[in-house]
Amino acid sequence: MTQPNHLIPVIHFAEPRMVRGQGSYLFDTDGKRYLDLTSGQFCTVLGHSNAWVQDRVEESTRKLAHTSTAVLAETVVACSEELNRISGPMNAYSIILSTGAEVVEFCLRYAKNIQGKSGILCFDNGYHGLTLGAQSVTFGGRYAQPEVGNIYSVPVPPTNATGEQVAESLAGVEDALSRNPDIAAFLVEPIVSVGGMVFPPAVWFQKVRDLCDKYGVLFVLDECQTGFGRTGDWFAYETYGFVPDMVATAKGIGLGYPVAVALFRDSLVENKSYGMTHYSSHQNDAFGASIIMAGIEFIEKNDVLAQVREKSGRILKLLANLAESNPHVVDPRGCGMMFGADLFFDGVSDYRAIYADLNARMMEHGVLLQGTNGGRTLRFLPDYLIDVDAVGEAFDILGSVLNTEIAGV
Repeated sequence: MTQPNHLIPVIHFAEPRMVRGQGSYLFDTDGKRYLDLTSGQFCTVLGHSNAWVQDRVEESTRKLAHTSTAVLAETVVACSEELNRISGPMNAYSIILSTGAEVVEFCLRYAKNIQGKSGILCFDNGYHGLTLGAQSVTFGGRYAQPEVGNIYSVPVPPTNATGEQVAESLAGVEDALSRNPDIAAFLVEPIVSVGGMVFPPAVWFQKVRDLCDKYGVLFVLDECQTGFGRTGDWFAYETYGFVPDMVATAKGIGLGYPVAVALFRDSLVENKSYGMTHYSSHQNDAFGASIIMAGIEFIEKNDVLAQVREKSGRILKLLANLAESNPHVVDPRGCGMMFGADLFFDGVSDYRAIYADLNARMMEHGVLLQGTNGGRTLRFLPDYLIDVDAVGEAFDILGSVLNTEIAGV
C-alpha cells in the first residue's frame, strides 16, 4: 500500500517512491532500478551519491557548515579564489546562495542598482524561476502576478540559425535596446531549455555582447543549467567565446545540494561602491563552499570536462541514429551533455497527453526522462559520468516504446 503524503500538490508526482541513488541510477521501494537521464533535476552532475564527493563534504561539515552574514569562513574565501580561477576571462567575484531563482534575483537587483535603471530585456520563452523578479523575465513575464513593469522581450534565434536569421534577430535586439533607454540588462539562457531546447549560435551571443556595450547595457547569463561543466567548459560563455557581465549558476554547481552562485565580472566590482547591501541567511555558507570546492577538485582530478566533450559527440550520434530510424523522433540536437529532440506524430499539435503516456511507459521500462515545450520536446541532461552504452540502450527502449506502445492520438 502506498503511503499517503501531505505535500502541497504543486505538480503531478509519479507513483514510484525512490529510496536510493547510485551513479546514474535511482532505486525505488521495490528495488527497481531506473536509469536517470535527467541527473535529478539536472543537478547531480557527478552522479547520485558520489562517494568521493560525499566524503569530502562530510569531512568539511564536521568542521564548519554555517556562519552569520557578517563573518566569513576560510573555506568561502578559498572557494571565491577557485571560482575566480575557473571563471577565466570574467576574472569573477562571487557570492554563494541557495537556488537558481535566488541568484537570478540577485543579478536583477544589482543590475538595476548599478545601472540606475529598472528595465530588463529577456527572451520571450526563456525560463529563470518563479520568484517574482525571476518570473518577470520568465516567458517575457506574461505569467507574473502582480505584473512587473519595464520588461521587454525578443524572440530566441533558432538552433542552427542562418546568417540571415541571426541578422534579423540582432536587428530586433538592437531595436529593443535603442527604443527603451531604461533597459539596465539583457538576461538570457545560453541554451533555452524549458522553451524547447533551443541552441542559439555562438556568433549571436558575440554580436549581442557588442550591442550591449554599444548601448551601455549589462549582459547577464542564466547558466543555472549550462554552468559548471555542462557544455564541456566550466561555463557556456567560454564555449561560445564571449564574456558576460554577470552569471547566475546553480543546479550542477551544488552536485545535488541546494547551492547557487552569482558571478560578477571584475569591472563591476573593482573600485566600485554599491548603494545597497545584500543579506540572506545562507549566503556564503561554508557548507556550500565545500561542495563547490569538492566538485572542482573531482572534475579536474578526473578530467571530467574532457569526458563531457567526448561523450557529447557519441550521445548526439546515438540520438541522431534514433531520429534517422524512428519517424516519431525529429531534429536531434545538443551541446555538451545537454540534448534535445522533438516528438512527431502526424496530425498532432498538442503533445501533452502523448508525453504523459510516454513518460509513464518509459518509467515502467526503468528509464527516467523529461519533456518540455508542451510535451513536444524531450530533453536529456544526464550526469557527466554516465555510461554511453547505457544511454544507447535507453534510446533503443525509447524507439521501441514510441513505435509499439504510443497511440499518437
